[in-house]
Amino acid sequence: MLGPRMISSDDLGPVYTQGASFRARAEARQREYRSNVLRCRWAKHGHWLDDTAADSGRNFVVPEALEAAQIRMTAGKGVDRKRTFSNMLSSQAMCFNLFAPLARDLKLAATGFGPFFPGLAEVESISFEYTPAQSVFGDQTGRGGVDCDLLVDSVWDDGSKAVITIETKFVETEFSSCGFRGPGRVAKGQSACPEEVLVAADHRHCLYVARKGYAYWDQTKRLATLAPDALPDSGCPFGGPEWQLWVNHTLAHAEAHARGARQAFFAVCAPAANTSLLRDRILETFRNRLANPSSFRSLPLDDLIAQIEALASKNANLRGWAEGLSARYAGI
Repeated sequence: MLGPRMISSDDLGPVYTQGASFRARAEARQREYRSNVLRCRWAKHGHWLDDTAADSGRNFVVPEALEAAQIRMTAGKGVDRKRTFSNMLSSQAMCFNLFAPLARDLKLAATGFGPFFPGLAEVESISFEYTPAQSVFGDQTGRGGVDCDLLVDSVWDDGSKAVITIETKFVETEFSSCGFRGPGRVAKGQSACPEEVLVAADHRHCLYVARKGYAYWDQTKRLATLAPDALPDSGCPFGGPEWQLWVNHTLAHAEAHARGARQAFFAVCAPAANTSLLRDRILETFRNRLANPSSFRSLPLDDLIAQIEALASKNANLRGWAEGLSARYAGI
């Protein structure tokens, strides 16, 4: 337990990540923001809020973000309270900070998303930490199962409907990988997927199908989301970090199909400077595997914040939101 102490601009707290990596820079930005702007106490490391600050919602830049997180937390799985309310590097907290004011004002949302989705005319709803029905993939087990950070129901300028799903990443160094691949990822007593698995010839060789009965491949085939030459003769391109991109892209299309929407889009919102996450041109590589490459979008964090700042320049009520986002997340 930390004893009483005065908060000062020099009170940055202990450093967790040393060096000049993106994560180290982002962590330093959060320590400075906590000390100089929030002027609240840290717990264990300088980018973690103490219980008092976390319980009062200081990890959220505007009341709308705090309210959205609290509401979603009561709805079941989806929000990790300790991380989301305490860790200033939380991608989930960043998601609420970025999009909660848009969820509150859907006309504003249409304007905010417009530059990134040309043709978007109207936003009908925004759902945080969207969990699909069990019938989509059959993988919803307790806290497990594919979901998406944000699901947007929208109308295009020709009157057709579209579903947009968005994954937000802040300091993560990779996207989630297949649970049957990689050192440390395979559960004790669980078989590992062979590198030469024949998913192109028969998706039943995928252990998610054979061992779990999950419908990732069934939905991919039904919705025809992959290009004809996307899969090699042997091996699976989705054993590594492209796995999360694949299942979230498939989820967008499954939700669009269920809603009768004509289009589906999946977007990744992440800092362009997070080169560990975006290494090996992973977004471009995944896009090239798709039957419709335009259904996958990159939503650079700095570009989104710049759009919010542009909105705030015309609406004084949005300035605190824009300033908070810029101070915490922009230009790292």
